Amino acid sequence: MNEVRQALFTIHKWIGLSAGIMAVVLGLSGTALVFRAEIERWQARDWLAVEPSGARLPLDDLAEAAIAAWPAKRLTRFAFPESEGEAIQVVVQTPGARDLKSAELVGIYVNPYDASVLGSVERTRNWVWWLQDLHYALFLGTPGLKANGVFAAMLLLLAMTGPVLWWPGRRRLKYGLRIRRRPATALWRDLHAVVGLAGSAVLVLISLTALYYAFRGPVTSLITASTGDAALRPPPVAESADPPAAYEALYLAAAVALPGARIDEMRPGRPGSAASVTFRLPGDRVVGRHRAWFDPVSTATLRIDRHDALPLGQRLLANMAPWHFGTFGGTPTRALWFIAGLVPALLFGTGVWLWARRQR
Repeated sequence: MNEVRQALFTIHKWIGLSAGIMAVVLGLSGTALVFRAEIERWQARDWLAVEPSGARLPLDDLAEAAIAAWPAKRLTRFAFPESEGEAIQVVVQTPGARDLKSAELVGIYVNPYDASVLGSVERTRNWVWWLQDLHYALFLGTPGLKANGVFAAMLLLLAMTGPVLWWPGRRRLKYGLRIRRRPATALWRDLHAVVGLAGSAVLVLISLTALYYAFRGPVTSLITASTGDAALRPPPVAESADPPAAYEALYLAAAVALPGARIDEMRPGRPGSAASVTFRLPGDRVVGRHRAWFDPVSTATLRIDRHDALPLGQRLLANMAPWHFGTFGGTPTRALWFIAGLVPALLFGTGVWLWARRQR
């Protein structure tokens, strides 16, 4: 048993020393992204409030105003506010972009009552995007994303071996949870052990979901194979020579198909692909969001995916983002995830101090 414990200690120590810096970088960048929605609202605070005056203009008028402000872009989605006294965000991107970075997204805030453009945010020129690029891919694109997956696996090992090394036995459990002030070695060792134990469950969940983002194909195949549920794909759309329906017609069709729902985003889709809306229902307690699919030409309803009605495998895949950023439980879980993002910095600092002390 002592040999196993010593082997785990060696693995824990050298993984911590070799991957600790990256764990700190990814943890600190993740803390800001937990509250990304609030940060972006604060950045657009001067453009959000509008004075309701009559009926909202058709979405096609708002889209026309947004494209006129950014003529080299194409529309990719509408983001609808919860209040009628806020601007609608029209998101546009560079045509033919192969990935999110080259899409160079721009969020344009448009007054829904007079179609005036209030302001815009270039996502790739925003420091929040800089943090996202660092957190997801280390500024290196796909190679950086795969490297992040390796670091996530190392963090997972640290989070799993830490509680095993901490375990003091049932009779000495209360001593394992104390933090002594003196001597200094005891203080840093107790801080490292107790904080690591407290944050281990959250760090395990963050690491597992990070592995999904880094190796999405293999992880999706593993989940679908183990649950027996096929991956959820957009419904097929029949080819048509007719032009796509007006944006307003698509929105109205969604409103009819989803009575009582609050539509928060609409993607008109591309030629040959289904349009979609995400929505919430009154009293929702689900982790993710519901999605409905529509024919972009006829506006016919193709499929409605209620999050709480999805099979287990599809629900697991749909929950990856809420679990990774802690949004599944509202402000309390996001605050917990924010604190968990700081834990690697404390663990790395105390771990290096203890290791250096032992070397001396």
